[in-house]
Amino acid sequence: MTRQEQQQYLNQGFTRDQVEEIKLGLEDGLDIEPYEDKGFFALQMKEIRLGLMNEVPVGLYARKDFDWFQMEEIRLGLEDKLNVRLYAYPKVPFDTMRQIRLALKEGINLSKYLSLPAGTLRELRKSIKSGVDIAPYIEEGYDEEQLEQIRICLEKKINVKPYINNELRGSSIEQIRVGLESGVSVKDYAGLDYEWRQMREIRRGMEHQVNYRMYLNPLYDWQQMREIRLGLEDGLDVSRYSSLMYPATDMAVKRAYLAAGIIDEKPQGVGEGKAIAYNNFEIKVTPDQMTAYFQLTGKRVGITRSVIRNALEERGIVKGIKEDVINMILTDNAGNQPLVIAQGCKSEPGEDGYYEFFFRTELKREPKILDDGSLDYKDIDWFEQVKRGQKLAYYHPAQLGSVGYTVFGQEFPPIRGKEQSILTGKGFYVEQDKQTYVANVDGIVELEGSKLTVSNLLTLGDVTAYMGDTRFDGNIYVTGDVGNGCTIVAKDDLIIDGFVEGATLEAGGNIIIRKGVNAQHRGMIKAGGNIEGSFFENVKAKAGGNIKVSYILKSEVECNGKLEISGRHGSLIGGYVYAEQEIAVNEVGNETGVKAILKVGVSNETIKKQIIITNQIKKIEKELDSLATAYSELEALYPREVHAEIEMFKKIDSARIAKKENIKKLEEELKVINEKIEQSKNARVVMRGGVNEGTVVEVNGKKWIASRRQVGIIIMEDENGTKMLDI
Repeated sequence: MTRQEQQQYLNQGFTRDQVEEIKLGLEDGLDIEPYEDKGFFALQMKEIRLGLMNEVPVGLYARKDFDWFQMEEIRLGLEDKLNVRLYAYPKVPFDTMRQIRLALKEGINLSKYLSLPAGTLRELRKSIKSGVDIAPYIEEGYDEEQLEQIRICLEKKINVKPYINNELRGSSIEQIRVGLESGVSVKDYAGLDYEWRQMREIRRGMEHQVNYRMYLNPLYDWQQMREIRLGLEDGLDVSRYSSLMYPATDMAVKRAYLAAGIIDEKPQGVGEGKAIAYNNFEIKVTPDQMTAYFQLTGKRVGITRSVIRNALEERGIVKGIKEDVINMILTDNAGNQPLVIAQGCKSEPGEDGYYEFFFRTELKREPKILDDGSLDYKDIDWFEQVKRGQKLAYYHPAQLGSVGYTVFGQEFPPIRGKEQSILTGKGFYVEQDKQTYVANVDGIVELEGSKLTVSNLLTLGDVTAYMGDTRFDGNIYVTGDVGNGCTIVAKDDLIIDGFVEGATLEAGGNIIIRKGVNAQHRGMIKAGGNIEGSFFENVKAKAGGNIKVSYILKSEVECNGKLEISGRHGSLIGGYVYAEQEIAVNEVGNETGVKAILKVGVSNETIKKQIIITNQIKKIEKELDSLATAYSELEALYPREVHAEIEMFKKIDSARIAKKENIKKLEEELKVINEKIEQSKNARVVMRGGVNEGTVVEVNGKKWIASRRQVGIIIMEDENGTKMLDI
């Protein structure tokens, strides 16, 4: 399109953005007739142009009564070959269209629910996809935020129904859900008396095993509840500030004073803070009432034990009196320096609460290095098995400490030690004493912080192809061997005691093979976590974490962490290995010239992802510019006072907010990728033993090839390619 042709469109009343869309269409060789109309906004033109480019029937939406958001949803549906006629109506909001479209992509027809709000449709779609039924709650009038929490409960098999109604906000139902997941008694706060932040403070008090009933009162605001809870967690006497008359800011100050051992009530008539003079000595008490000093002001004549005792009593000093100091005063060794004659004592916290566990909480999962340098996995305990009904843990509550006092005899309340948080997780229940934890399934027990998990364990003997595929929602433990043609898929970890042949092994967690693999170039081993084994021969393996093995022969092995071919004789003979961070090996290749390729650094997949996300950000930024232009065009058409009444202004504002949030998420994802790429500059291949001729090492795409046998070298990236360092 020439400048003259562009000017002709401008002279006809088209805006520059509209002309740009016409220009782009002509450049792509499109028939622009469906949108060559200044009655369309530029963004509407864009949606029609994109539809023409993708060869979809744009006539279904190239109408002025569809806004461009609706057009986009219809276009995307057409591109996915969906039946858009189920939702392509001008009166159907674009966000409702979106949920119908996404559902159709997932094989779900929600077109009969067009009258429902988009958020409700979203939750209905997700519930149907996960196999739970929220329809009764929709009929009862629950909104989208409430439905989201109910859906999560149903998916996690949490019985939330007895505690909720449609007058509770979604955030309140969330606090009930989290409480039920933690195993606390939610009935104490599940109701309309408390708003969600109050619920949160009560729940946290329960989880931290403090006396939450001290603030179980809807008249407290959530900040007051928080100050009382924090005081209880520190073992303080919260009764000194828990009155409703104190705002949260005052409570915070009083809590800080108590934590420092300072009390604000003072006994009457004792005159602390100033010295009281007697005939030839004086007694002074510090303002905190914790220390009393005796000092001579004249000769010691007439000072007896009874005189000192009477002076102390008259002064009100009755606790912490030091008899050895009185004895010193009655001798010539006292001098004229102030002497501590009485000393108060702060309350000391009692013993903290603690858990007694009846299983091994830490297992050393490191293989033994044998004399020949190979790894021995035979005697490693990879997990701790428990039976249903087995006692897992017992909680010993915190104890009260010693009582403190001032020199005037005023006592400080004892401080209770810190309570531990309750154990959360799954696969167990807590007995009525609220202290005893018992397994309710047979499985593997693990403790991570305060999370206790008993996960299902499927135990198998020898696995053969005749058994068919084995898939299990938990851990799988194979006590025997795994033969050719077998498929084993575990949601969590997969542990195999025996040998593995050409099988397909997959685990969401780790895969451990005690005796190694000879796959004969069949099957595949894939783990979301680490892979470990004695040896890999003719294996194809991929790990999301690290890989550790004694030796590798003619295999294709990849990991996103470190690859360690361990042991003094750990060797790599032939094949291809890749690690994102580091490869550590002893012998590489052999004298017969079997070629080995070692690659480290950022993967092509990561680079590709970086490019895709960068382009996505640019695309959304361009869309934001178009939205800004459209907003300006609308502003020119309507006076400011009616903007709030026009739906299109709201849609544009909503779209701009959503796209800015999308950019923020993409930028965070891009930051992680960029950091990974930056760290890849430190990637290296460490070859401690012999490196045979023909070995190929690639570091971030830069190659090094061994031209002769060498011993003990490190290959890293260099500004000129790669560099070699001697070990």
